[in-house]
Amino acid sequence: MPEQQRLGRWQDVSIDIAARDGVTVDVDLSFACMFARELDGGPHGGLLHLDNALSGLLVRLRDEGAFLGEATETLLLSQPPPAIAARAVMVIGIGDPAQWTTAVTARAVATAVRAAMQLGATSAAFAPSLLDTGLAPEATAGVATAMAKALTRAIDAQLSVARYGLAPAPSLRRWVFDVGAAGFTAAAEQFKAALNP
Repeated sequence: MPEQQRLGRWQDVSIDIAARDGVTVDVDLSFACMFARELDGGPHGGLLHLDNALSGLLVRLRDEGAFLGEATETLLLSQPPPAIAARAVMVIGIGDPAQWTTAVTARAVATAVRAAMQLGATSAAFAPSLLDTGLAPEATAGVATAMAKALTRAIDAQLSVARYGLAPAPSLRRWVFDVGAAGFTAAAEQFKAALNP
C-alpha cells in the first residue's frame, strides 16, 4: 500500500491522499476535526497523536471551554511545537458525534478550504478524525465522496470571489486528505470516483 497517492487536480490545486495525520503531514496548514466529545472516553489514532504532540493541551482546551468542538468552530494554533511538521494547525469542531452526518464533515472541509485560502497557505491537509472519535467505519460510508465534492465547490467559490476582484488569486496549490492506513485503498477509490466522474 502506498503512503501517499495523487488523486487528481481541481483548478490549480493538486489533490492527494496520505496515510498520515495532523502531526506528521508537512504542509503550511494542517486541519484536524474534533467532536465536542468522544464516544469511548478519549481520542484515538491521529487525534490522540496530535493531542500528545501538544502535551495534552488540545483536550485540555476543550475541557476548559476555550474550544468546545461545536460544528464549524475553529481553533488556530499558529505556533505549534516543533514535533508538528505543519507550520500551523487549525482544529475544526464538528459537534456531537451522536448527531454527525456526512454533511457535517463536508461543511468542515469547506471551512478548511476558505481558511487555507484566506490565510494564504500554498499547501494544506485535512484529517476528518471520525474513527479517532469512536465512530464505526460503517457509520462513515460516503464521507469521502462528500468531502471531495465540498473541496471542489469551495475551491470554485474562492476562485469566483477572486475573479470579481474582491480577493487576490488563491495561493493554494496542494491539498491532502489524511486517512488511516486501514482504510487507505477504499478511501482513495471513493475520492477518485468523486473527483473524476
